[in-house]
Amino acid sequence: MPLEITILNTTLFALGFLALFYLIVCILSKKLIRPNFIILFSYITIFSLFGIVGEVFVNTLYSYFFGAPLWEYRLFPAHDGNISYFFLFIWGSLGVYKYFSDYFLVKRPLTEFQAGILMGTEAVFLELLYNGVYLLIFGDYIFYYLPANLGPLSHLSCLQVIPFYFIVGFIVNKLIKQQSKIKVSKSLFAFYWMIIITFIFMV
Repeated sequence: MPLEITILNTTLFALGFLALFYLIVCILSKKLIRPNFIILFSYITIFSLFGIVGEVFVNTLYSYFFGAPLWEYRLFPAHDGNISYFFLFIWGSLGVYKYFSDYFLVKRPLTEFQAGILMGTEAVFLELLYNGVYLLIFGDYIFYYLPANLGPLSHLSCLQVIPFYFIVGFIVNKLIKQQSKIKVSKSLFAFYWMIIITFIFMV
């Protein structure tokens, strides 16, 4: 029987996913990882900001040209299903993954192109995993893709969204690289979160 979809249950689901990933990173690193929470927070912020703005832009543009959205959020939808109030555990979790990948999993320096390709590929895989496990536990999708072109994995993801993830990979990698060159600005990140909160709850 599917688990009831509540704020508590979905939050525990997301935190469980993050805890499992953290455990895997510690096992692979053969030590207890102590993250730099300031840098980690910058990753979460950048991914959250770019993710929600990018989703509204891409899905609106797709709807304009093809007459129907590419996806619809079913978990706590906002902006006509283009994004979700659960964004922090969707895009934020991708930021957490990227942080640990950059600092503890990838052992050799990558070019911006290589990093973008890797991030785009990982994002598609993580989307299938995250959405698929959620579907098994809760009996519904976090986000539902309308095109059915991935066989048994259809509606968990789709071919049309893959270029978006590679664009995300390239741009976010560049933003992170630029951010790493300057001192973390609390006022700048406060401004980023003002944009995020306004975009999600007030626009």
